[in-house]
Amino acid sequence: MLIGLSPAHLQPGQTVDGWRIVKPLGAGSFGAVYLVEKEGHRFAMKLAMHRASSGDAEQTDARLLREMVCLSQVSGHPNVVRVHAHGRWPHPSEGWLYVAVDYVEGYTLGEWVEKTHPTAQEVVRVFGKLAGALAHLHARGVFHRDLKLGNILVRAADGEPFVLDFSAGDYMLAPELTDTPLPPGTRRYRSPEAARFLREHGDEHDARYDFKATDDVYALGVCLYDVLTNPHPESAAPRTMVGAQWPPPAPHALNARVPDSLSAAAMHFIDRQPEKRAPTAGVMRRELEALLSEEGEAWKVPLHAPRPQLPLASEAPHNDLPLEEAPTPASKQPPGRRVAGAVAVLALVVASLAGYKALRPSPNTERPSAPATAPMVGDAGLATSQPHSAPPAPLSESPGVALPPPAPVEKESSPVKRAPVPMPPPAESTSRKPKALASRPSWPPSPWAGFLKTCAGVTAVAALSMGCPGAQVRPEPGDCPSEAREAMFNRANKRGLRLRPGQSFMLTLDARQPGAMGESGTYADGPVTGVVRISSLPGLPEGARLSGYLWTGGEFLVGRYTEARLPDGRTVPVCIVLAEEGYVEKWEDSKPGAAVVGRSLPAYLVERWP
Repeated sequence: MLIGLSPAHLQPGQTVDGWRIVKPLGAGSFGAVYLVEKEGHRFAMKLAMHRASSGDAEQTDARLLREMVCLSQVSGHPNVVRVHAHGRWPHPSEGWLYVAVDYVEGYTLGEWVEKTHPTAQEVVRVFGKLAGALAHLHARGVFHRDLKLGNILVRAADGEPFVLDFSAGDYMLAPELTDTPLPPGTRRYRSPEAARFLREHGDEHDARYDFKATDDVYALGVCLYDVLTNPHPESAAPRTMVGAQWPPPAPHALNARVPDSLSAAAMHFIDRQPEKRAPTAGVMRRELEALLSEEGEAWKVPLHAPRPQLPLASEAPHNDLPLEEAPTPASKQPPGRRVAGAVAVLALVVASLAGYKALRPSPNTERPSAPATAPMVGDAGLATSQPHSAPPAPLSESPGVALPPPAPVEKESSPVKRAPVPMPPPAESTSRKPKALASRPSWPPSPWAGFLKTCAGVTAVAALSMGCPGAQVRPEPGDCPSEAREAMFNRANKRGLRLRPGQSFMLTLDARQPGAMGESGTYADGPVTGVVRISSLPGLPEGARLSGYLWTGGEFLVGRYTEARLPDGRTVPVCIVLAEEGYVEKWEDSKPGAAVVGRSLPAYLVERWP
C-alpha cells in the first residue's frame, strides 16, 4: 500500500496527485523535495516527512503547513517563490502533505559568488531586490527567521534572486511549534540581541525571544558581509566570525576590491545595536539602491579575483623580507644553485617519507577499543577517517539548484531546551582553565600515540612533511566513515543508533565543565569527552558520552565527535559536529589557546564532515 512508502523514496516516473516525479532535489529529516512536471511545466514539490496522524514528534507536517501559509501570505512578490498547489497524497485526509512551488534553476547565493564572480554593482542589485522582498514579507506580518546563503537562489538565466525555504518562518498568530527561548534558525545569522537573550534567559521555562524585523535585516546583512569578504562562501569557512569580535573588520579591510561606500553600508546592516542598524528592510533597500548610481572602475570589476594557481614552495615570494633581501627567482638563479636546491628539497621529502613510514602504526597492529575513525589531518590538509584511507573525492558541482539545496539541514531543532538534566559533579574544578582531557586510554588510538608524540617535538617544516595533525586551524571536509554511517543511520542495524542525518541534541562539550545552560567554558585544542545533556533521540539518550577532538585556532571553534559510549555499555562509531555549520563562533573574551564558548551547544549527526 502506498501509504507505507516514505516520501524520501519516490522514484522518477511515479506520480503524486498527477504530478510526475522527474528527479529528487534533496531530502532531510523534515521533508523531501522533488522536481516534478505537470502539463509541460516544471515545479518543485516538497513533501512532509511524516503524516499528521503518524505521531510525529518533530511536527514536520505542521512545519510544512506553516511554510505554505507564509508563502501564501507573501504571494505576488517577484523575488519570493510562489505556491502553485498543495494537498495530501495518496489519501486526501491521512496522506502526506505536499506543496508545489516555483522551480528555480540556478545557484545558491554562495554558489553564485563562486561561479559567476559578480561585480560590486551586481551584488548591490541582487541585495537591493532581496531587501525589497524582505520588506514585502514584513509588511504582511511574516518573518523568515532563517535567511542565509543557502536559502537564497539566483536564477542562472538572468541573475534574478529568490527567497525560499520558509520552514522556520513565522506569521502573526501562528501556533508555537517549539518550546525554546529562541526561534529556529542558524547561529551565524542570529542577531547579537538574540544571542544575548539566550545567554541571559536560556534557563527560564517560559522565556521567548521576540523576533523583530531588525533580526531579519541583520541576517541579510551577514549574507552581504560574507559575499563581500569571502571569495568562496559555498565551499570555504567564513573569513571572520561576525559575532566573535566587535566591531568585526570592515569588508574593505578584508577585501580591497569592495568600494568604501558599500563596505560602510554592510557594516550599518550588522551594527551590534539594533537601534543603530537599518530599522527596516525598506530602509535597507533604499540604501542599497542609492549605491547603484555610483560610478567608477571599482564597481565594474569582479569583487573577487578567480582563485590563482598556487606557486610551488620554492617559487613562492617572501613578502616579509625587504626588497633587497628577497630571494632570487628560480629562473634567475645560476644553474648550480637551482640543481642544489632541487636536490635539497628532494632529500628532505625522501627523509620525511622515510620518517613517516617508520613512525606510522603497523597495519598489523591490533586496533584499540575505539574505532580508528577520529579525523587525522594529513600533509595535504585533508581530514581522513583512517590512517590509510584515501582523501575524500571532491564534491561534484551541480549545474542547477532548486528548492531547497540538497541535503537540507534541520532548522527547527531546538537551540536550547529547558529542564536541564542534572549533571554529575566534575572531577575537579576547571571553570576557566580546563586541563586537557585524556578521557579514554584509546584517544588518541594507541598505535598513533608514539607518532603524535614525535610530531610534538619536530620543527614545523618537518611536521608538515610528516603529515602531523594540528598544522591547520580547521580540519577539511570529508566523508564520514562507512562504519559510522552504518551505526548511526541503518534502521535495520539493531545494535546501532537507528537515527537520521541532521537530527540534533544538546551536548555538554567537556565532561569536566558542566554548568548552567548559557554559561561559558574555556577550551583548548585536543581530545575531549562530551556528554549528551538534553536529547529526545531514542538511540542517543541523555548521559551518553562522546569522544572527540576540538580545534580552537583562528576565530572559531570546531568540534568533531567520533565515538559514542551509551549508558547500556555499547560503544559505536559516530560522526557528530558542533552546530549546523560544524563550527562555533568564539565569545568576545576568547584568547589564543583559550576559546570561550557556551558549555552546552547543539550537536548534529552528519553523513559528511562539513
